[in-house]
Amino acid sequence: MFLLLLFYSSHFSHVYHYYIHGVNGNDMRPCYENSDNLPNIDIQIFLREKPPRCPRAINLREIDNDMQTLYINATADTFEFKACTKSHSTVEGVLRYHPFLYDRETYPKETDPAQASVEDDDEKESGVQDQARGKRPIFDCYWNGRLIPYTTVSEFDWCARPKRGAPVAPECYSRFSGVLFTDDRFKVTTNKLTFMDLELQLKNKDTIFTRVVNGQEQRVKIQREFTQWLKTCHEKLDKQVQFLGFNEIITRTDGVPKRMQYPWSTFSSIEWDGKTFKTGQYVKSQNTQPIFNGSVVRFMLYGDHSGDVFATGGQVEIALEPKELYDMTRTIPISKIDRTTTTAAIKRSIHDELAKLPDKLNLGWPESNAWSQNAVRPAGTPLGTPLYYILNKKGELISKLPSANQGNVKKLTVELKLLWHGPTGNQEIISCVAQHAAKWHYWFKPIGRHFHICHFISAVCAQCPDFGHSCFLSEGNATTFVVGAVSSPLHVGVPFDIPLELRDAHDHPAQPPPDLKPVLECRWACVACVYFLSQTHDLKVVLPGLTPDSQIVKISLLPGNPHSLHVTPDHSPVKVENGNSFSFNVEVHDEAGNITAQPKLVVRCQVWSRNLPVVVADCSRTGAGPLAIKPINLKNMNGNECILRVKFDMPVRFSKHIAAVLRELKVVPSTRVSRIEVYTQTDDCLVLKDKDKIEWEAGDLISNLYYKLLDEGGKEVPLTAKIASMIKVNWTADGSVADLVQGKLPDVQVPKQVQGEHFYQVSFQDQHVSVNTSFTIVPRPDEPKHLKVTPSQSTVRMGEFLPGQITLALTDQYGNLTKTLTPTCVDNVTVEAEGLDKSAVAVTWQESSCSVVVTGVRFKSGTLGIRELCFTCRGFVAQVSIKVTAGLPAQLTLVSGPEQPLQVLNEHGIPTPFIIQLCDQFGNPSPDQRVVVALKSSSKALRVSLTENTDKWAVLIPCCSTRGNYELEFRGSFNKKPIRGPMVKLIVIPDPNKPVSLTVKYDTNAKLPAGGILPGLYVSLSRDFQINKHNSLCFMMSKLFSSICHNFAVSNTDDIAHRTLVKNMTLTITVSLRLLAVMQNSPGHDGGVYVLHFKPEVPKYPTLAPFELSFGFYNDAENQQNMSKLSKKKDELSHAIAVYKEIFNTNKELLDLLTSRHQDASNKEGILKTELGKRNIRITDIDKVLNEKTAEMDRLRNAPRRVCTIADPFRGHHDVLGKVGHLALVEDDAAAVVISWHIRGDMDCVITRTTDAARRIYNDTSGKQQVMPLETIYRNQSNRPMPHMRNGRCLFAPVGNPVRARDLLIYPENAECCDIVFRTILGDTILMDNLDSANNYRKAVVQQNIPCPTILTRQGERISAMGKFGGAQNRAPSIERLQGLVFGAPPPQQYHTLSEQIAMLHQYRAALQNKNLTRKERDNHMKKLKAPDMVQKEVDMEENLKQLEEINRQLGTFEGVQAWWRKINASLLSPSHISSKRPRRSRDPSHLSI
Repeated sequence: MFLLLLFYSSHFSHVYHYYIHGVNGNDMRPCYENSDNLPNIDIQIFLREKPPRCPRAINLREIDNDMQTLYINATADTFEFKACTKSHSTVEGVLRYHPFLYDRETYPKETDPAQASVEDDDEKESGVQDQARGKRPIFDCYWNGRLIPYTTVSEFDWCARPKRGAPVAPECYSRFSGVLFTDDRFKVTTNKLTFMDLELQLKNKDTIFTRVVNGQEQRVKIQREFTQWLKTCHEKLDKQVQFLGFNEIITRTDGVPKRMQYPWSTFSSIEWDGKTFKTGQYVKSQNTQPIFNGSVVRFMLYGDHSGDVFATGGQVEIALEPKELYDMTRTIPISKIDRTTTTAAIKRSIHDELAKLPDKLNLGWPESNAWSQNAVRPAGTPLGTPLYYILNKKGELISKLPSANQGNVKKLTVELKLLWHGPTGNQEIISCVAQHAAKWHYWFKPIGRHFHICHFISAVCAQCPDFGHSCFLSEGNATTFVVGAVSSPLHVGVPFDIPLELRDAHDHPAQPPPDLKPVLECRWACVACVYFLSQTHDLKVVLPGLTPDSQIVKISLLPGNPHSLHVTPDHSPVKVENGNSFSFNVEVHDEAGNITAQPKLVVRCQVWSRNLPVVVADCSRTGAGPLAIKPINLKNMNGNECILRVKFDMPVRFSKHIAAVLRELKVVPSTRVSRIEVYTQTDDCLVLKDKDKIEWEAGDLISNLYYKLLDEGGKEVPLTAKIASMIKVNWTADGSVADLVQGKLPDVQVPKQVQGEHFYQVSFQDQHVSVNTSFTIVPRPDEPKHLKVTPSQSTVRMGEFLPGQITLALTDQYGNLTKTLTPTCVDNVTVEAEGLDKSAVAVTWQESSCSVVVTGVRFKSGTLGIRELCFTCRGFVAQVSIKVTAGLPAQLTLVSGPEQPLQVLNEHGIPTPFIIQLCDQFGNPSPDQRVVVALKSSSKALRVSLTENTDKWAVLIPCCSTRGNYELEFRGSFNKKPIRGPMVKLIVIPDPNKPVSLTVKYDTNAKLPAGGILPGLYVSLSRDFQINKHNSLCFMMSKLFSSICHNFAVSNTDDIAHRTLVKNMTLTITVSLRLLAVMQNSPGHDGGVYVLHFKPEVPKYPTLAPFELSFGFYNDAENQQNMSKLSKKKDELSHAIAVYKEIFNTNKELLDLLTSRHQDASNKEGILKTELGKRNIRITDIDKVLNEKTAEMDRLRNAPRRVCTIADPFRGHHDVLGKVGHLALVEDDAAAVVISWHIRGDMDCVITRTTDAARRIYNDTSGKQQVMPLETIYRNQSNRPMPHMRNGRCLFAPVGNPVRARDLLIYPENAECCDIVFRTILGDTILMDNLDSANNYRKAVVQQNIPCPTILTRQGERISAMGKFGGAQNRAPSIERLQGLVFGAPPPQQYHTLSEQIAMLHQYRAALQNKNLTRKERDNHMKKLKAPDMVQKEVDMEENLKQLEEINRQLGTFEGVQAWWRKINASLLSPSHISSKRPRRSRDPSHLSI
């Protein structure tokens, strides 16, 4: 009854669990802190029994084994969520994860016995424990905190186990429990046992699930969040067994149920509870009967797996140890491995088990006739009764082996055997087995006497075969003998054996007595040594002392081993004609002179001559044979006989016993043709020897050429038609047979050109001999007939010498150089031509070529163009054309211009420009563009402009601000040398429409005292000497033009010229002052310096700067003239010094520039040399290195390699790229074949840039040629990653080296266009190593819900984008069957390396040349700076500086006066100081009147 009370208490505690313990339930874990706001509800259950028993009460708050308490306290992590139905009802839910810990599930077991599931023992043994929840539903449903027991929710779609592609192990979906909490909006039945429609509303498609984290709802994809939560729980909380090192899938037949025999995955190791168990490791069992030790054979897990995997269990196959004792395996669950034991303890236990094995066998003889170990007794000796004891390593008597299984005991037995050593091996005579007995252990009965030679063996049972006792029975003394078979037939002179077998009294083989001496007796049928092929003989063998003592043996006799050679003919010497063959006969004899034969019996014949090989005769069958010597061909016999030695011998294995035979051959000269003799039937009778070299006149005909045929004896061979037909010559094929019969050869035409040597041959050939003779003709020049003129250059400038030289030589009629000129011919050479400067012509003799050299050819007059040079030498005349061009520019001439005298309005242009022509010194127009033309006027006031027109120049606009006469001089410059030009006179007249002068009138009697006010001025502005305007201006005006001299001087004299400062002055405000002079008798300091200040007063320009004019004042004109001369001299020196400084500065700047250029060139050369050193290129001779590198690159470029042989006639046309097969190269052969085959339909397609070009090819081929214009291709420039890549991260680790097929293409040219083409043709096609890796790659990509493109393999297979593979349509043929329809191969990498090195070598050579050039330029400039003229200029400049310093000292300086003038500047610049009254004339010498 109390148990029933407990059951109901647990059930009600489960129903009212959250009434009693609050919303968080009964969490009894130490880390949990329950809230103080628990519901104040106590529920008690009373059990009332019959008196006198008291009622029993249980408070449900104290129950801790109800299912909700078990669920809550077994929870490792939770997943909270909410469900909002279509009717806006809300359900709160929570999932609790119960992890697997090492060897068990922590999911609580059902406490209700009626609902508890019975686990299958077979599944538990097999380790398949993935049903923690079993078939129970996931969610219990609570309504307002009360369990509705008959309503459960098995699962939702988002938390159900997927049918395939689960992200975690399948058993993880049975390791979580759940609870749903509802409110009053969901209806329940009256008895509160069932919800009306809860599950229907929750599984409606409009129900929205959200996750709750820390009390906050998150609108997320509930299935993705749940899967991630479950995956995290599995990885962090489950403590499963990890199976490592997958081996294979097997089928088990060792007692497992039939339904679970397949598949079983085997592994080499596991990781369990932080420990690793491997194959071969010692382990110990636990909870087994009996407990045993062993080594791991393999780990097994039920299911089809292919790699490392986690599981809740499994089995292990163990080989029991020690193997010597058990020799079997056991399979147990992995959970029965004892994880607490150590390897050392297991080894000690195994060692203790080994000590139980049998170790020693003790033998006793209770009765007589004891035999010791390995004892030997004669046959017939009686055997005793042996008694055996078996002991283990501990010395204990044992009679059985220990066993791993109860009841399976192996008893030990002792077996005794008697073996007879018969002719066919050991034969067993007696075999008996003794069982163990408690009193006498292992005791055998008496065996008795034996007359056989035996081996007595006693051993333990088959489990311990190493223990035994052995003894032997031997034979007796010999009494009889038997003659064995004698090898037959016997050979003369060859020893042979007679086998004798001795036996004892029991017919056992016995040893011979020590003093036994056999005797042999034989009678021959005949005495002479003849063939014994059919004869037999009796041989008697006698052994004294035995019974009987003799036996008769029949033998036959054959020839013996080779002993000597017999050669015929046997006389010496043997005569033979040179060129013929000869034959010998040879026989092989034994010792008795019989012909004998043996296998591999050969005789060699060697003639001691260099050109005759060794001849071999095979005598293996007959013992004799012929030896035919090949034809003997001796050279240079000269009609004499020759003796040759011939040696006959045998190979090494016979030659030690057989002497060689020598013969002599007398070789006499042959009667065949052996030599051809060629000669001429002329007066001198020239005989042409073989390979003779003769000289003959070029173009001549050699006739009367004859020949003779001679034999080796020097005798002439008669000529016949047959022999003549065998004569061949190499200079003609039309030889006459009739002439050849007469001994006449065809005529020889000597070449007309004296160039090299010419080979001629006469040959004779029949079936026996081939004879030839040859000679070489070297043509020599004929008599001189022409004079040959060879100039080095055919163009010369007027006035310059012809570059190079002109060679004169005499040639024959065919143009061959005769070399007949002599040094005396130099005096007879004449040269004529129009305008030739004969005085400069030089004629010299050239010894090396036997020719005359003419130099110094120069033309000084005449027209430009072609000139004919006429040469005469020894009566021979020749002409050569020379083109004469204009000489170096030397002058400028005026071609045309306006009529002179030329008058030009001021600031106006001329109507007709001056045309200037550049000419040489002879007046010929020169087209040289390097001449710089400038125009210089006689005055700086005159400004002109110059324009260039091809080789002429035109002056367009001259202008001047001052009227007068001017001269224009044209000057040129060529290579820093001046070129003179014409001079033109020019008159500038005033412009009547423009004011040109300013007249100033003032009171000449007015005096200006110191500090006074300058009187008023009356200014008139004139045009063409007519007054146009009047204006009262301040005397102080603007700045003068730079044409006014810097230093002025006046004197106090009556002459106005000595008192004049400026005759004409032009101001920038167009005010002109004429005749600005000091007033007569104006007081002043003698030698003093005065400053004249001009300041304009223009309202619009109040900030115009004033102009100051300083001048010196002297009382007499002589001082004025001296100072003027000094001032002029000063200006000249200043100008000269400025010119020198400009020259020196220019030279210094040029030196700095050249130095900088040389430094830059040196730095560049050093950098390139360092780079070459890094590439292991050492520069000694750069041209040699370049040639070697270029030759190596050419060799690599021309080396045979794979090429595309598709005809491409359109390549190179306008807007045509070419056919697809020629646009790219592929380095790898396998990749090239499969890619070419994959796009074989597009390989001959022509790619064009425009549609017009494509249409043109289409029309030209009548539509037969496929074309594709670039401008119609959709250009997808996006570079999508490989299918296994996402966001720069690999989704899985691919094998097989996947790569884009188009990434393997190499574009020699038009890379951008080709990339567009192959993106379109190949797309995203992938190339991999083999078909297996390609299929695995596609499988992994598709499982990621990613489309996979076509995959090609280097083995020639193809998997289409649909996944189809196999068949002839998806396998590429061999490269030979593609017939050139394949991409070509690029040059090897070494070719590109060489190309880079060659380019760098070219750069280095250019840099080295630039360095040498800049160094040379700098050195030349340095030499120029140190030249005497430059040194003289420096001396002149120093002298000028000293003179200038002296002049400045004599003249004094104006700085003091200018400073004094600036002090009074303020009073003079004020307009108020200008007075219109006439001031009194001042006598103050510090002021002058102007």
